[in-house]
Amino acid sequence: MNDQDRQFVADAVEVLEKPGFLMKASAYLGRPISALTNRIPDRLQRLIQKGVDKALTTGLRIAIASLNDSDTGAVTLAEAKNRKWGHTAAAMGLGAVSGVTGGWALALELPLTTTLMMRSIASMAQASGFDPADPQTALEILTVFAYGNPSLRGDGAGSDGTFYMQRAALDVLIRDGAKFIAGKSAAQVLAAVETGAAPRLIELLAKIAARMNILVGEKFIAQSMPLVGAAGGAAINGMFNDYYSNIAYYAFGLKRLEKQYGQTAVREAYDAAARRQISS
Repeated sequence: MNDQDRQFVADAVEVLEKPGFLMKASAYLGRPISALTNRIPDRLQRLIQKGVDKALTTGLRIAIASLNDSDTGAVTLAEAKNRKWGHTAAAMGLGAVSGVTGGWALALELPLTTTLMMRSIASMAQASGFDPADPQTALEILTVFAYGNPSLRGDGAGSDGTFYMQRAALDVLIRDGAKFIAGKSAAQVLAAVETGAAPRLIELLAKIAARMNILVGEKFIAQSMPLVGAAGGAAINGMFNDYYSNIAYYAFGLKRLEKQYGQTAVREAYDAAARRQISS
């Protein structure tokens, strides 16, 4: 592995193993959010869960639609980043509206934001040489929402393992889910999920939701804080989109390197970089 690729792996560790979104939101607002996320009332938890469920339904529909999308060819990294900035700008507009309402528009806003984030994530996958028209890649794009280490809390939430441990726990579900959605329409897949006829896909969505709930809860708290307003809501949504785009950039970038060097070599370089960061 050359020096440039080793540096990419080290940068991936920095992004995938640290709680970037919460750090950015707390720094922007000038006050800690982590303590507040421990005290979200049940009523708000249900609102967050509703928003996440709708977002994942939207994400699954987009993933299936991409299987028949003619615009899934290769893109350059520069093109992917340009698309990301466009999607981030649109997400900031939605965040401004949500900020005015104190985050209470979450159930309506989150599926729209998810649509924009999915497009950014798909562009990053394409820039790394992966085709969203492939069923497995389509689900891997959706699974980006399960990666990262989104919490600063000391109760262990959001810190249940490294990126590779997280990915290993999802790989079999992704493969089984990809076999299930291949050749089916979005309506057929969603109906199967609703009736329980796609247990492996349902299990995959549940694992994604469990991780995504943590980050969305932090987003909700940040947007609900007094005096956040439209500008703060826009900034938080921009951070939210940027967070997942960066996760996608490194998650698919690591898979690209694995095709070149083999998974074992990349995993060893990743673990070595993680140990260096812990000891430094």
